[in-house]
Amino acid sequence: MYAWILERASRQNHLCGSETYLKRLTFDSFRRVTSSGTYIPEIDGLRFIAIVSVVFLHCYAELINRIAMGTNFGPTHSMNGSIPVVGDGLHGLLRLLGHGGYGVEIFFVISGFVLAWPFARQHLQTGRQIHLSSYFLRRITRLEPPYILWLLIRTVLLLATGIRQSHFLLVHLIASIFYVHNAVFGVASSIEAVSWTLEIEVQFYCLAPFLTQIYKIPSAWLRRGLLICLIAIATPLQQAFIPEWYGPGNVGAFYLSILSFIQFFLGGLLVADFYVDGWKRIPTTWRWDVVTLPLWFLAFWLQPHAFLFVGPIILPILFVGAFKGSFVPRILRNRFISTGGGMCYSIYLTHRTSILFFQILLVRFNLSYLNWLLISLVLVAPASIAVGAVYFLLVERPCMDPRWPQKLIARFRATHVTAHR
Repeated sequence: MYAWILERASRQNHLCGSETYLKRLTFDSFRRVTSSGTYIPEIDGLRFIAIVSVVFLHCYAELINRIAMGTNFGPTHSMNGSIPVVGDGLHGLLRLLGHGGYGVEIFFVISGFVLAWPFARQHLQTGRQIHLSSYFLRRITRLEPPYILWLLIRTVLLLATGIRQSHFLLVHLIASIFYVHNAVFGVASSIEAVSWTLEIEVQFYCLAPFLTQIYKIPSAWLRRGLLICLIAIATPLQQAFIPEWYGPGNVGAFYLSILSFIQFFLGGLLVADFYVDGWKRIPTTWRWDVVTLPLWFLAFWLQPHAFLFVGPIILPILFVGAFKGSFVPRILRNRFISTGGGMCYSIYLTHRTSILFFQILLVRFNLSYLNWLLISLVLVAPASIAVGAVYFLLVERPCMDPRWPQKLIARFRATHVTAHR
């Protein structure tokens, strides 16, 4: 949030007004900025798949909520009879929409890859040494301002609507800011529900320096074999033992922790291992497309229980295909797709509130179930993504500059000196 102040104040000295600033906006203004200077468009393409699937899921989920609250729709029948909207009977597009939450696991694999990659280079290629102080400081300065600002915005909205009382919101706001809401309350945040995944991400950020010690094993076969074994046994162990260790009263805290999703992060470590050591030996061929395109469909078609077992195995394969295929990488590197994926953090933070706002507007129209769903996917989802893009431009992107805190301090000092002359 402070970076936004700096960004806006700095531009006042160079621009003649808001109109001039808008004219200077280009497509590249919405591109992510990497502190290392290395940009991998395929990763942002994968982020696009993940965020779009989650946005579609919440558009669909909001529709189901409306049905549960008794919203009156027009005709909800097709030529083949009634369309199921909940339960295991989902078919076709509805089933894929209902499984859009798998985008969260895709995000976990991406995080595993992105955070493990520098450590893999350090240990396997004697690359630049990672200093933990810089590692954690970068996480804080890059991610905290957009996150805390959005939690404050959500808190104000909840207070304004009278949904929650101030003392209740204060307790849950503090727990959410410090990423302990899942552990303390065993449920997603009452301030912003989607932050449950961000709390798990933070747990991985803390564990990553330890987990990546596996790259110190010199034998690639042993290293990768160990990762594959850990990925394969994680889900059976989770299902069989760990909830009992937590006790019935704390099962929610377990399911909303990294212990329930560690296999997906390890999948990212596995991909990073190949990416750093032996990547060129993997052929680039259209055969990867033949393998991965059906696997993408299968991943979102699987029922949740099956996905817990199969997903951690096939997602690393899909990631390799995202780089080594012929058709799929071209799609992921598309300028629109990779740029949209680069804004996924802001979109993820803001999309549920945007969807709720836009769908409230739809209540005024006597839409049938199918028309409501169609408008949600075609209009509401893109509009929600657009809101996230604005938040990215104003808040998140300035925080991508690693030196924004120093620049902010220097700016305030200069202003203070000028004011006292």
